[in-house]
Amino acid sequence: MSAKKHRYAATATTVYFSYFMMGIGMSLLAQFKPQFAALWHSSISGVLSVVSAVGIGGIVSILITGPISDHFGRRASAVIGHLMWAVYYIGLLYAPNFAVAYVIGIIGGVANSFLNASNFPALMEIFPESASVAGLMSKFAINIGQFCLPLAILLGTALGSGYRTVFMMAGVLYIIMALILAFSPYPDQVSGPKKQEKVKRDFNLGVWCLVLMGFTSTAAFLLWINTYQELAKSYGIAQPSQLQSVYAVGASVAVLFNSFIIKKGVKEIDILIWYPLLSAASLLMVYFFKIPQLLYVTSLMIGFFAASGLYQLGQSVLGQMYPDMKATVQSWGGFFSAFANFAIIQLAASITARAGSAAPRLILLLNVANMLLGVLLAYVVKRVGRKKSSKTN
Repeated sequence: MSAKKHRYAATATTVYFSYFMMGIGMSLLAQFKPQFAALWHSSISGVLSVVSAVGIGGIVSILITGPISDHFGRRASAVIGHLMWAVYYIGLLYAPNFAVAYVIGIIGGVANSFLNASNFPALMEIFPESASVAGLMSKFAINIGQFCLPLAILLGTALGSGYRTVFMMAGVLYIIMALILAFSPYPDQVSGPKKQEKVKRDFNLGVWCLVLMGFTSTAAFLLWINTYQELAKSYGIAQPSQLQSVYAVGASVAVLFNSFIIKKGVKEIDILIWYPLLSAASLLMVYFFKIPQLLYVTSLMIGFFAASGLYQLGQSVLGQMYPDMKATVQSWGGFFSAFANFAIIQLAASITARAGSAAPRLILLLNVANMLLGVLLAYVVKRVGRKKSSKTN
């Protein structure tokens, strides 16, 4: 087993570094909105539109990249995805106008879909005995990347050319990762026409509930990190950004904690039931008790229970249920996750426009409803699993 791990060490390390870079890149463009607005002869809203174009690229491509990964292999998808991310980072520096930058943003979204279709299934295949833990550690790598984002910005500034250095270095790193993975070994994928046909016959209500949880698990933390600022101000907190730090600590600690308890035998589906329920309880606490200090407790709880890798756990369960077509079934959950990135924020924006000062508390209730839906979906998955197990026995 140790020899096997050593054989795939370069592959696994590069994949986790790819997730680290994903954490840095999540809000990197947003950190330099004025500079890119000037570069593209556009505006701040134009830069935000390019950010949203990444989400659009993900939505339109994610259902295609999964089957491509299953059919042509993880290596091909990984190389394509990393090279496309290099085009994104370097291309944005040379885009002559907003229109070209928008197309490059869509390319970034397609790149993300290729990496999601390659990296996550590859980790499950490299670490088959601890697939869920391997998936959770991808979330930890993303969290570390988010922590290191300010350091990346400081490095670019120290080298004298700010955002240009940061984006060029990111592009070069993605080219290097593509080259490493092009020549690194990958485990064999589970395949075979007979098994594939069996998988297709085994789809049930539990599977579709897991797929839909791609939406609820993503929307849960997205709603919080994008709307807590206005809620905090309405509760009298002068520096809402402090809540982000508390949230990030909770999320990072929870990933390590979840990895530990899963190794000790706790079932993934039980985490998927209890964590959203506790997250909903924390939101109701600050809804009914308008105490500023409680927001720090809630932010920690949302980080721990909602941003602790629930999406990754759901994806791991899907991949374990259908080893013949991991990337394909995971792309379905990924589609709803990408849709949540777009739809839930648009819904929050609509509530804000219509409800004014009451909007932050109404968004809390929206998130409570979303989390309770996630609990219901996970409970159905557990019930279906029990019935299937009893029939087998």
